[in-house]
Amino acid sequence: MFEQLGEPEKPPKVSIAMSLGLFVAYMVGALGGLGLVIAFGDRPFGIQIVTAITYTYFAFWYIFFPAKGMLERYSLSDKRVQQEFPRILAIHCAFLILVFVVQTTLFAIKPRLPAYWLIKQGTRQSSWYELLIVVPFVAMFFTQVLISRRSLRRSLEKRGGFPAVLG
Repeated sequence: MFEQLGEPEKPPKVSIAMSLGLFVAYMVGALGGLGLVIAFGDRPFGIQIVTAITYTYFAFWYIFFPAKGMLERYSLSDKRVQQEFPRILAIHCAFLILVFVVQTTLFAIKPRLPAYWLIKQGTRQSSWYELLIVVPFVAMFFTQVLISRRSLRRSLEKRGGFPAVLG
């Protein structure tokens, strides 16, 4: 027992099969999102609908399965996790509404922005408007994931158990 005190703790590892499965799931989501953009992108509110579908898909994977820096895996068959579904769904709906409002607002202000916001300048690979479109959604997405995972972790700790950490 005491000989373990001097040894550094080994970080949990994700198996190759789990990594490959998650990679395939992410690629399916990315290609599916691209297909949805092609199919619905030119329709009224098409981009917002595609964003909601793709956002929901990736939020599910990031909340319940391990990701870089977040190695806990929450089993969907666990009763304690199932009891948290209404809270997780409410959090997700709130963030979806926020995403929809922000995205619609950004699309509405685009024609009123100065030209330098819309063109790439210098060595940058994206315009200011493209950054304005991407950065808030990435921040909202990971905020939702962290809030949801914290809610699941607290629920499991309170109800007598801990999430499965891969190792």
